[in-house]
Amino acid sequence: MMTNKPLNYLDDELPDASIWNDYLCQLSKSGDTPSWFRSHWLYVECLMYRQIVSSLKQSQILADFDPFFESKKKSYLTSLEAIHTVIGYLTSKTSSPPTDVQDRKMLLREFLELSLWGNRCDLSISAGRDNSQTANPLKQVGQLDELILADDFNNLWDYLRSLRAKTKTGAKVRIDIILDNAGFELLSDLCLAEILLTLGCATEIVFHMKAYPWFVSDTTEEDVQFCVSQLLQSELLAEKTQGSCWANRINEGVFVFKKDLFWTLPHDFAAMRSVRPKLYSSLARSNLLIFKGDLNYRKLVGDRQWPRQATSFCESLLQFNPAPLLSLRTLKCDVCVGLSAATVAKLDKENKDWMTNGQYAVIQYTQTVLPLELPDHTVTGVKGSVVINPLATAVID
Repeated sequence: MMTNKPLNYLDDELPDASIWNDYLCQLSKSGDTPSWFRSHWLYVECLMYRQIVSSLKQSQILADFDPFFESKKKSYLTSLEAIHTVIGYLTSKTSSPPTDVQDRKMLLREFLELSLWGNRCDLSISAGRDNSQTANPLKQVGQLDELILADDFNNLWDYLRSLRAKTKTGAKVRIDIILDNAGFELLSDLCLAEILLTLGCATEIVFHMKAYPWFVSDTTEEDVQFCVSQLLQSELLAEKTQGSCWANRINEGVFVFKKDLFWTLPHDFAAMRSVRPKLYSSLARSNLLIFKGDLNYRKLVGDRQWPRQATSFCESLLQFNPAPLLSLRTLKCDVCVGLSAATVAKLDKENKDWMTNGQYAVIQYTQTVLPLELPDHTVTGVKGSVVINPLATAVID
């Protein structure tokens, strides 16, 4: 990698290997030999982690080993004070939910921001060094509002109120959360899910995890089990009670955890309809999709250098609109859309690293939904006609 060697084909027998190899084959036809420093960043970054998986899976001893688990475990354990505070607050609110509309709105806002700022705990950005939540997260809520550069919360709240009206009639309402980091962020996502249920905005929450250890701190099935088991083993009654509640929700199918190989492919999400049509159709049955974190954001907007102040969030999705969609993300890479010209000019002047230092965030929401039968090969209206998925010739069954 350090000497910019050509990229190699995967030689394992995992079910997604042919898709990765087909992707590289198509890149090779473009002229230049694909290499670590000459191919596009999102692809080679994902490929690095996929090659780690390949090496582990070909070992009889290490096939199920997560090389990042100890780092993720340490991140959780060094966030215990923050976890104690959040779980204690959560149980106090769910045991006596607010009845006033504005109080419900404020409660949702609190836990939405907890989930949003929990996204700062990213071990891939800190190169594996401690990046735990040590400050009191409840004190941060509200104080950090000026760092939220795009905020569609009010539009989201109006939509969630309509979902609540559905559940009050006995209808089933499903919300999907596409997870990012394990540790404190995962716990904050579970808390947000609990509040959505408590407020009557959903009857089922589907969580989407990574199938492989990914980007150091991304959530896998083992991380979910660790989080719930830590609460169950806690000496604090509130945590033990909440752990038991979440274990029951999992057993009863109210919390559903799924993993799909698409989340660890190099494709952006606009390719999902052709590469993984079953997953796209499943997401289309959701009432709301919540995408967490920086990598999911990059894949939502195609990892393109969009004009930051001239491109709407909906436009940047390149017609990836299976259901109403929310992105909760702290900025850690130089890709962002939907900002005002004044905001961009001010930040460019005051802080040259504002797009990558994790200090700022966005809450971006679109209710646009496109029909499943929409042709998936081109996008119009974005500087002409743009090929969405020239490399996706293989399909996951």
